[in-house]
Amino acid sequence: MEFFPSPWNLHGKGYIFLYKFDKDFVKNNTEVPNFLKDNFIGGFGSVMLVDYASSNAGPYGELLFIPGKFCHEGKKLNTISKIYVSTMESVVNGRKNWGIPKEQADFKFKMLNNKKERIRVSVAGTTAADITLSSFGPSFPINTRFLPFPLVQEENGRYYYTRFFGNGKGRLAKIDKMEINSELFPDISGIKPIAVIKAEPFDITFPIAKVRKQV
Repeated sequence: MEFFPSPWNLHGKGYIFLYKFDKDFVKNNTEVPNFLKDNFIGGFGSVMLVDYASSNAGPYGELLFIPGKFCHEGKKLNTISKIYVSTMESVVNGRKNWGIPKEQADFKFKMLNNKKERIRVSVAGTTAADITLSSFGPSFPINTRFLPFPLVQEENGRYYYTRFFGNGKGRLAKIDKMEINSELFPDISGIKPIAVIKAEPFDITFPIAKVRKQV
């Protein structure tokens, strides 16, 4: 497997779901790593569903879950607790570069009309998520500096600290239908998001992570 070192520059389109999850949901449904398990402090969480047309490791689809903020060594940080991508190149390099616990899945993006899209994510033939969304309204600029998600991840006895940043154009979207397999992804189908934004186009940069051994 070829190694594609960070930083990465990615370009594509997708959806950003913003939530405020409660403590019990995060503790019981989101596969939070043990080093953060009892340190949830709330804040904005997110689900991101992205179709990258290009990246340092080629195009791929991605579905990820960020529960919210955790207190880690005196800092308020986020973590990606569950994530699927469509290629092994992204799996291997995501773990190696940033400690992100990527798993492989199959993605199908299908435009139903010029505003409505259906995305299906399946793992070994079993559906993990089947989501249909519609976008509407005027476009507006989006930038992660207004709502940053600084990450801490744990992999092989090391902490990885990464602050990704991105920008692009967005418009509001709504969920028409959502089916989630709770055995494969946190079941957000019964939780109303604060907002859903369709980002198209969207550019994101994942810089070199700061890595520190656990003590």
